[in-house]
Amino acid sequence: MRRSLLLAVCAGSVASSLSLFAGTASADYPGPGPGPTIGCSASAGEFSFDGACVAVPGPGAPTRPAASHLWITQVPTAPNSCSPYTITQWATGISSVGWSWDGSLWTLAGQRVPILYSTPLADNGWIWTVACGSPGMVRYTGAVSVPRQPNPCPPGTSTSACRPGYDPPGFLAAVQRQLPSEKILATPPSQDVVGVPVDPVLQPEPALEQAVINVTVPDLGDGDPGEGIHVVWVVQAAPQAVVWSWPDGTRSEIARWIPQVDERGGRILAELDYLVTAAGFWSDGVTVQQLPSLTVGTISVPVALPYNVQQVQSSLG
Repeated sequence: MRRSLLLAVCAGSVASSLSLFAGTASADYPGPGPGPTIGCSASAGEFSFDGACVAVPGPGAPTRPAASHLWITQVPTAPNSCSPYTITQWATGISSVGWSWDGSLWTLAGQRVPILYSTPLADNGWIWTVACGSPGMVRYTGAVSVPRQPNPCPPGTSTSACRPGYDPPGFLAAVQRQLPSEKILATPPSQDVVGVPVDPVLQPEPALEQAVINVTVPDLGDGDPGEGIHVVWVVQAAPQAVVWSWPDGTRSEIARWIPQVDERGGRILAELDYLVTAAGFWSDGVTVQQLPSLTVGTISVPVALPYNVQQVQSSLG
């Protein structure tokens, strides 16, 4: 965690009403087909996935400068024998983006010093000159800002290999909880006679289901693992063609069967598979970034209905 200079100061008030995603987004709005768009409620921090709005917060405030920045961990002091030197103190972070100074000042030994905060996209700090003496004197000589590049994946990672928080077993379990219990409704309901068609349906009708999974991962782009980056995975389960198995052992994708012989103690089976895919999203504090869509696996939902068939004589004689 970043440490602060232990200086006697008189701090002015700091106020910021900016939200994490200031401004509006110019993006597509939900269309007739599935998939994500950014522009949900005109917020750059939300996207619409298959008609549902999902928020994607930006990264948390920096906990320290990026790995390439100079960084101090102690109060600057004047050694017993020294030459004057300068040192940079990085400001603590906030989660708001778009400002680092609202005009507020604090004073140090008659110096007017701006109140600075680091943001998810910039480390901001003060440059101090430390003079020798007993005690030494600390003078404010300016401010510095160094850009940050938050990213949940290390630098140089290809887009296809960037999968922060990707958890196939967890994704399958999450979306499986969204799948409804199915049952077979047949006409005739539970028994038929030879030569009469049987028409089954699944109730409820299989439909696209999804689960939204939120994870927090370290910031690896800046080498600041103490900074959390929020990642959203939208996991979808899409029903595939149903395969029907009939009491006589035949199978078909057509939901109709005409029994030919007497069948007792049989059952109608519906083999329903859901293809599960996941699309990921995260925010760098300004825009929503998209991760590659991935195939997670398949969920099989077997459904059975006991069914008998009887032979009826065409003539009782």
